[in-house]
Amino acid sequence: RRDFQVVSDSEDLLEFVKERTLDKKFKIRKEAMSGLAMIYRKHLSDADVPNATKKAVTWIKDKILNGYYMAGMEDRLLVERLLNTCLVPYQLPAAERMRKLYHLLGTVDDHATKAFIELQKNQLCVRKLVLEWLELHRRNNTPEVQKDISLKVQALSRCLPEPVKAHEYLSKFSNHMRKDAGLLESMELVARPSVSCQECSYATAAVLKKLGQPVMTNLYYNIVKMLLERVSSVMVDHEAIRILIGYVEDCLRGGNTIEEVGLHPATAGDRGLKLLVMLSCVFAPHFHHQDILEQLMELLHLEDQSIGPLVLSVFTFLGKYKCLYEQFPDIMDTLAPICKNFAETGTPKQAKGAIRCIFVNMPDLHDTLFPAILDSAKTNLCPDSPHYRTAIVTLGHIAFNVPEKCKVQIKNIVSRKIVKELLVKEAKQTENNNHDTESWCAEEELPEETRCKIEGLKAMARWLLGLKQDTTSAQKTFRMLNAFILHKGDLLQSGRLSQAEMSWLRLSAGCAMLKVCEQKGVGDQYTAEQFYNLSQLMIDEVKQVREIFALKLHKGLGRGLPNKCLPLDFMGYYALAGKEPDSRLRAIMRNYMIADINRRRDYVKTLTMGAGQADKAMSQLPHILPDYMLAFAVPVLAHDPGLSRWDDVQDLTRSKQCLWFILEPLVVKNEYFSYGFYKNLIERMKNHKDALRPDDDSINYKIWALCDLTAGLLLTKTVNYDLKDFPTETRIPTMYFAPQSDFVNTRVFLPPELQYQPNKKTGITLAMLNSDRQKKQKAKLKSEPCGPLGTDIKLTTRGIDAQPSEASETKIQLPGLEDVLDEPPPKRLREHIKIDVDK
Repeated sequence: RRDFQVVSDSEDLLEFVKERTLDKKFKIRKEAMSGLAMIYRKHLSDADVPNATKKAVTWIKDKILNGYYMAGMEDRLLVERLLNTCLVPYQLPAAERMRKLYHLLGTVDDHATKAFIELQKNQLCVRKLVLEWLELHRRNNTPEVQKDISLKVQALSRCLPEPVKAHEYLSKFSNHMRKDAGLLESMELVARPSVSCQECSYATAAVLKKLGQPVMTNLYYNIVKMLLERVSSVMVDHEAIRILIGYVEDCLRGGNTIEEVGLHPATAGDRGLKLLVMLSCVFAPHFHHQDILEQLMELLHLEDQSIGPLVLSVFTFLGKYKCLYEQFPDIMDTLAPICKNFAETGTPKQAKGAIRCIFVNMPDLHDTLFPAILDSAKTNLCPDSPHYRTAIVTLGHIAFNVPEKCKVQIKNIVSRKIVKELLVKEAKQTENNNHDTESWCAEEELPEETRCKIEGLKAMARWLLGLKQDTTSAQKTFRMLNAFILHKGDLLQSGRLSQAEMSWLRLSAGCAMLKVCEQKGVGDQYTAEQFYNLSQLMIDEVKQVREIFALKLHKGLGRGLPNKCLPLDFMGYYALAGKEPDSRLRAIMRNYMIADINRRRDYVKTLTMGAGQADKAMSQLPHILPDYMLAFAVPVLAHDPGLSRWDDVQDLTRSKQCLWFILEPLVVKNEYFSYGFYKNLIERMKNHKDALRPDDDSINYKIWALCDLTAGLLLTKTVNYDLKDFPTETRIPTMYFAPQSDFVNTRVFLPPELQYQPNKKTGITLAMLNSDRQKKQKAKLKSEPCGPLGTDIKLTTRGIDAQPSEASETKIQLPGLEDVLDEPPPKRLREHIKIDVDK
């Protein structure tokens, strides 16, 4: 069973096994992944392998790491296990192990690299959770402590497959640690952040010895073993980091390590530095040693300009774990002038890294360094300076990190130097500007003045984020950024900018708006009109603008739920992705949306499961629950210029596609789907007018038509019509919808072709759609339905359903009564609504 020679010799068999890594059954996926990992491991230890294997190892490591993208927890644990046992075998000596790790991260693709980062971050989270759990066992066993332990066990059980079983055996393990001090000490050693690989390995074995026989039937042993696999740190430690930095330095100097490790000479150094950045984020304690920091300082003296920003990122991550100045003041005093030089005369990336490093690691030097750097930046803030762009970046990051220092001075510099002398200054006429018809180019190919404007827009956003509560400045800035978007990037409409420059400027303005909107206070100052104008970047004429803007939107929505991310309003932008003509980009946007929906659902689940948090959860639902994105998507689509008229069939058909684009992941195969919630939400939206132009019926009719489209989609595309009560009252955002007192909207605002036509195959009964669920008399054959979709019953008591002004002529066949009719009922379409609208 473990003889892989036959598969190793055959490319066809290897390809077959590769396909099975995506099998529906986990057992088959597990065998395929494990087999490929064993073949890769054999290749690592034996260079004399078949040619088929040599070809396969180029994709095996990618395939295994990409398995981390699978939804199941079992798949993730499998990848974590294979990483430590086969891709970077933990039993190897530190030097050999670091060569394997460097080779792995130096040759995998971007997706596999992201999976590796995600894997390490997840393991770090579980380690922190275990540390907190273990710390509780050192306290006196009071009811409060026992309650806290129970909550930690519940959280940890969700980090393992089969949470119910995991909860049972982790509770047993908790009691075991209470009784056995040696077991608790071994667990504390395993989870200790600064533990060496060898110590961790010995401690893990000591824990497992106390759990019984290592057999499949011993669930206690296997569940605790899975937890240990997630928290044990057997890949890197202090010694390994020291060796790895030596390898990276040798690669940067063009030494023999490049060939020994098996890397590409052009990317070896850069990949190595990025690996160090990753490890400094997750394994910071292993870097907090004099010899490691001195090695990193040596790297800063190398001439390549791309080295500095990455090394400074390492220092910044280390400082976030624990301020370096407290433990290593001499090294920080040596680093300070280097950072100051980078901030004043370095590249923009060096300046950014330098300011962040000073802010995190050198609090004692803030009062001397930042004013001096700011004075230098002010001097360089003129177009003739060779360090103009660097000065703009430096200003923005000082304003963001230390907004209270030189507050008035920074505001004056931003107002005069950034706004008046840069952003609203007319562009110079250049030879290529008018003749350049390309709509996009690489940022490096843009004119220097335009690149400075892009950095100026970013600097303004950082300045506002630092201020947090300066609403007046925020409103002025939003107006200017909105003007960039309205005028397609050419703020002054001078006609001197190339198409590519305009694309970059409107994209940068849009991204700056998104960034500011993440911050409560200044981020709440945008108007509804600015919100709608910003949404147009989702359907910009330039594909690269759409792609980058969608990525920034996704990152903003996923950062720091619930208070440090973009508000739920911006989820409504995804509706416009339903118009995306490029199939690849449409799929990417859909994946972004699904990830953002799932992240919010998981957060809601965490909230509602927390003890005593029910009231808090209910109050936060309208701001977090992804289903509410419909209330933002409808006004976004209504204000989209692509919807020319409320009764234009072609435009409405496209809008219908957009609505289904966001509704599908919300309502299909969703165990929490509530038809009653959506029905109520749609009816309430339809009883409002547009908040921006409440007296403009052309826009109101668009909103109401979109509500009717949504209701029809829910009836035709879903199978569950349960009208169960929703835990909290649906809320309509008043920023986009104007409430109307005593307004009951019952008309159907759709052309006949788009109206919902029920038929006997749907199986919908009148009882399912009766929102009051009151017992009625048996329906007579002559009864006619009514309501916007022809699916409601006219209420005799006051209720939330809208009262129809005229009944639809569309018949509903009652199940069981079809055979009574002599002929099928005619599908006569409802007469077109005659409304006086300015057409």
